[in-house]
Amino acid sequence: MQQFLRIFLDIVLWRRGPQDLPASRLLLGLATAAYVAASVGQLALLGESAATWFFFVVLDPLLLLAWAWLVLRIFGHRERYVQTATAVLGANAVLGFAIYLPLQMLLAALGQDPQSGLAQVVALVQVVVFALVTGRILKFATDSSLFTGIAMSLTYVLLVIMVMGLLRGPGG
Repeated sequence: MQQFLRIFLDIVLWRRGPQDLPASRLLLGLATAAYVAASVGQLALLGESAATWFFFVVLDPLLLLAWAWLVLRIFGHRERYVQTATAVLGANAVLGFAIYLPLQMLLAALGQDPQSGLAQVVALVQVVVFALVTGRILKFATDSSLFTGIAMSLTYVLLVIMVMGLLRGPGG
């Protein structure tokens, strides 16, 4: 397991790509569980609503898996799905535990409200890091450019924002 953790860390650090992972459904399941666990840690610190918990614990992983499948289908590389989905979820789990969760803990220790300027900067940093890491994974998986990979990642972020807006309703 330590070997895979190193690969995920190397993917985050732009030293490896999804092609360096085995096409293992078990590893995909473990990466998904780690991704959800990182989300749960963040949500617990933020004191989010039930709708937000439902989204990030259930819908977000499913949407991310579906998004990866759709992107690979569009680019004609469905055979790369398991490796790509594993890389996306595993790398973002590493980011969650190594960067996002500690940043949320720091904000909580500083008594920062989730709507404060500092918290919003942290949220922006999370989006940028997600777009860069996931974009690079998608670049390799689709044999496209980094620009295209980042554009696909940012499209996913916009999808998340839209779905969250629908779940929260008007004024949420």
